[in-house]
Amino acid sequence: MALTRLVIHDFRNIEACDIELSSGFNFLIGPNGSGKTSVLEAIHFLGHGRSFRSALNSRVIRHQQPSLTVHGRVKTQDGILLPIGIQKRRDGSADVKIGQEKGQKLVALAKVLPLQLITPEGFELLTDGPKFRRAFIDWGVFHSQPGFFEAWTRVKTAH
Repeated sequence: MALTRLVIHDFRNIEACDIELSSGFNFLIGPNGSGKTSVLEAIHFLGHGRSFRSALNSRVIRHQQPSLTVHGRVKTQDGILLPIGIQKRRDGSADVKIGQEKGQKLVALAKVLPLQLITPEGFELLTDGPKFRRAFIDWGVFHSQPGFFEAWTRVKTAH
């Protein structure tokens, strides 16, 4: 699935942003501090419901704003344009919407917008213990095997 549009409100240093994306490569170009990494972080936030840079909502929501909103449009394998979005408030509560249905769970976003993050710290996959490699592979399998999440959840609750 391809993200074809990204709309950001009150995310990090971005007050408002609306980007139409190509189905091929997209390049973010700009000077240091212009928000390129924040746009990438917003995409990650849309797919995972959390930041890859901070676990604290207060650091992701723009200064003195009550909430942030990130939504977009995903082109499915059937060619359907599916709107998706998340709003997160300072208290940690979130609203997730996929299509016209509100009240979706974060895992539903991850199924619709499959993402795998590789950062400059990615060498940890090689140097650190198997925990990091297992988590990386689990995400890949989650996106490619429809029944994986249910099986993974059963294994985690059995421990």
